Amino acid sequence: MNKDELDISNLHWVLQILQNIEVGLVVFDRDYEVKVWNGFMENHSGISSVAAKDKNLFKLLPTLPESWFEYKVESVLKLGIQAHCNWQQEPHILNFENTRPFTAKSELMFQNVTLFPLFSTDKKINHICALVYDVSDEANNLLELKTISQTDALTQLFNRGHWQNMFEQEFLRCQRYDDTASVVMLDIDHFKAVNDTYGHQLGDKAIQLIAKIILDSQRETDICGRYGGEEFVILLPHTSVNEGVLVAERLREKVENTLLPLGKEYNNEQLQLTISAGVAEFSDEFSTAENWLEKADATLYQSKENGRNQVAK
Repeated sequence: MNKDELDISNLHWVLQILQNIEVGLVVFDRDYEVKVWNGFMENHSGISSVAAKDKNLFKLLPTLPESWFEYKVESVLKLGIQAHCNWQQEPHILNFENTRPFTAKSELMFQNVTLFPLFSTDKKINHICALVYDVSDEANNLLELKTISQTDALTQLFNRGHWQNMFEQEFLRCQRYDDTASVVMLDIDHFKAVNDTYGHQLGDKAIQLIAKIILDSQRETDICGRYGGEEFVILLPHTSVNEGVLVAERLREKVENTLLPLGKEYNNEQLQLTISAGVAEFSDEFSTAENWLEKADATLYQSKENGRNQVAK
């Protein structure tokens, strides 16, 4: 650099850059009083830099997790090094609205935050600088890929692999905490005849209809998946076998009472579908998660043997 480039008169350029960059910049002291609050922070918080000056950071940003943030700051003050927070650890550190609400997975902005010490001329740390990065595009892309990898494309239920992973975790949880849970396994009665008579395209619509009924009926804690073909599985945490039978029976009734339109090709007739289901409750006699699922499969077979369109336990 030449002498002109180091001239303090050019400092206003630096200030303009910091004010206008698409990164949040906040400087605060050890008492969390704000000293610098740039344009990004103004735009997304709705608080001007003048209004923010010398105000407490947590009062300006009431949704900022205080104890967590103080822990991060303390590490910066004690060690004199940077601290980072990734959106995957704390997705919405600051409660800012997403700037791309129509294409985003969340109404709130995903952020990465970097904290670093500002040393005074006597080498003491009296201030901290926080940089806030909007990483919503990156987060949404990763979330989209994650959703795709976990979801069955035809039904929008969890695919077999992801459901199986969650099922095995629930098995371990029940073992560890001596808790209960039930699993429902069900399939569409005489599905091969549906495919043979009306074709695979209508067979897919039958599968989608059952999946929609399952999705519309599921409780917040239920974990629903397509296990393969016309077979579905529902994991019911904290649910006894008798409660599981009630869940499965409600589904069976809804399916029986929901007709599938066949379209103009079949004079707009409607097809009545039915399902058979088996329910198995967790038991400490199961040595593996697979044993538990085999029990549900055996009860499903029992409901078929007994005439279909019913629930067995």
